[in-house]
Amino acid sequence: MTSVTVIGASGYIGSEILRLLVNHPRIEEIIPVSRSLAGKNVVSYLTHLRGFIDHKLKFQNMHFEKIDTDFLFVAAPPGKWIESIPSILDRGTRVISMGGKFRIKNPDIDKKLYPDYDNKSLLNEAVYGLPELYRKEIKKARFIANPGCYTTSIIPAIAPLSEFKSNLDLKSIVITSISGSSGAGIKLSKFLHHPNVSGNIRPYNILYHRHTPEMEFILSQHFNSELRISFTPSVGDYSRGILSYISIFTKKEIKSDIIKHFQRYYKREPFIRILSSDKDNIPNLKDVVNTNFCDIGVNYDRTRKRILLLSALDNLIKGGSGTAVQNMNIMLGVDERLGLNIIALSP
Repeated sequence: MTSVTVIGASGYIGSEILRLLVNHPRIEEIIPVSRSLAGKNVVSYLTHLRGFIDHKLKFQNMHFEKIDTDFLFVAAPPGKWIESIPSILDRGTRVISMGGKFRIKNPDIDKKLYPDYDNKSLLNEAVYGLPELYRKEIKKARFIANPGCYTTSIIPAIAPLSEFKSNLDLKSIVITSISGSSGAGIKLSKFLHHPNVSGNIRPYNILYHRHTPEMEFILSQHFNSELRISFTPSVGDYSRGILSYISIFTKKEIKSDIIKHFQRYYKREPFIRILSSDKDNIPNLKDVVNTNFCDIGVNYDRTRKRILLLSALDNLIKGGSGTAVQNMNIMLGVDERLGLNIIALSP
């Protein structure tokens, strides 16, 4: 059996990790950590977990020197916790970080995006936690840097096109994504104040978002060619889910059946669903919310030399906690679907 510590357990991603793990058949012990709620009963704050977590279980304070569980999930932004990771790894605890630090194996980019608390050895050791591309590396890893929520919706959609890279204009990829308001985390802000979000769509960081260099770096490695992405994120009037619109233009016509190519590419992936007909190749956000699935619709307009990929996922699960649990399963060598066989609600 397996024990876990969850740092940031009172936040959106951290509490989702708790929700997934309470029904995981391999998890024996969960230690929830929250500096702001230390000493308070978990179910008095995360009331949806009543009956699933011991009503006497309390949030713990952050004492890195005491962590000796099998896994540590860090659902907190970059901070002083980074300094404790090497000693935690040396004690045999495997670490899965949700923060952006260490995702990009370029020290200059990493430092620019996430300054302070640099550690080159951790940067070198970190494995990018996207199972669909890095499963073999994840299986052997001690330290995982989970991908961002937007990148998890976008990279799997683009990756299968690497076979046709000579046909594509890789320097002019255009992406628009709409995320639910939970994507910015639990902290209150004027931007996400309900009266400002309700009945509205609010673009932000329209010229530069921190996930853009992450996408470019990972995809450029995968394609073995430089990619350039123009990315525009927005927040929609709903709490969870991401829908991404990805336009890639062709320099030369692709003769292959692209939909069948995507189906072959992901035929062994348990959480990627390729929508395959004219009637259903447009993802429905409600089909993925509260699940670990990423649904991808593939459309090729040969007349306009445009491939339009539509990708939908739940930003808190497949875009965060679900992928983290999937990575843990891979590292344990068990069925990676354990704890993640959740079906979306309908209607």
